[in-house]
Amino acid sequence: FFLVFFFFSRSSAKLVAPLGCLVSRQKHTLPDLPYDYAALEPHINAEIMQLHHSKHHATYVNNLNVVEEKYKEAVAKGDVTTQVSLQPALKFNGGGHINHSIFWTNLSPNGGGEPKG
Repeated sequence: FFLVFFFFSRSSAKLVAPLGCLVSRQKHTLPDLPYDYAALEPHINAEIMQLHHSKHHATYVNNLNVVEEKYKEAVAKGDVTTQVSLQPALKFNGGGHINHSIFWTNLSPNGGGEPKG
């Protein structure tokens, strides 16, 4: 996931993307879970875990890659209208991917002990 900030150039009267913002980047990938789908049973069953990870989270990842490619093309063409129109999809899919990546690491088959406070 990346954030792009634009600078307004008064002399050229157009938006300018910082150098290298989209030059080289790898595709986002679905992270492996640090445990088996069935590891959280009986609290969360394996079918729900598999569906949520391999379908729901994977959809965020796939959509983010598609939208980033469209965004890259819009930047190359200088199409600011398309760049702006793609920002909600970048935010939604990028946020979904990041949030789920964090979510999986916050679950553990061994639990975290009793709450303190």
